[in-house]
Amino acid sequence: MSQFVFSDQLVTITGLFAFVCLATWPLFRSRHQILLAQLGAGLAFAAHYALMGLFAPSLLNIIGSAQTFAAIFATQSRSFNRFGYGLIPVIVAGGIYFWNGPTSALCIAAMALIALGRVQANEWAMRILILVGGIFWSLHDFFVESWIALGADVLSLATGATMLARLAMQKQRHSVMA
Repeated sequence: MSQFVFSDQLVTITGLFAFVCLATWPLFRSRHQILLAQLGAGLAFAAHYALMGLFAPSLLNIIGSAQTFAAIFATQSRSFNRFGYGLIPVIVAGGIYFWNGPTSALCIAAMALIALGRVQANEWAMRILILVGGIFWSLHDFFVESWIALGADVLSLATGATMLARLAMQKQRHSVMA
């Protein structure tokens, strides 16, 4: 019984940490800060899903975290950029290997889109691809009943869309002034 309670507490703790990271990444202004928040979310969700016995999303979050680490340095190094792009097929292969039906397809689509977004040098492209990937994660988390992750997904999508609108208005104001 105590092992179950402890395990349940770890699922909650890792899920809440991931929740905070995922919900706040859109609020950051720099690519580097966004990617650090994404790295925290990825590692925490890897642990969260593993503790729930969901190995496909756990593996994909581990690979995604390695890819996020590479993406942090991708604008400074061609090797890291290539490595970041090179992990996208690995993410797809990992999801296929651990195939568990439609939820695996959602997981693969989410991680592939987010991984593609992370290696973008253009902040707009990065934000949009990560948000589109978040839609697939929302569906995945709904079907696997990971309510903490779903809450983080929904909040992330809302803050992400708000930040995109805000950045668009700022860009428009700057172009009018110029």
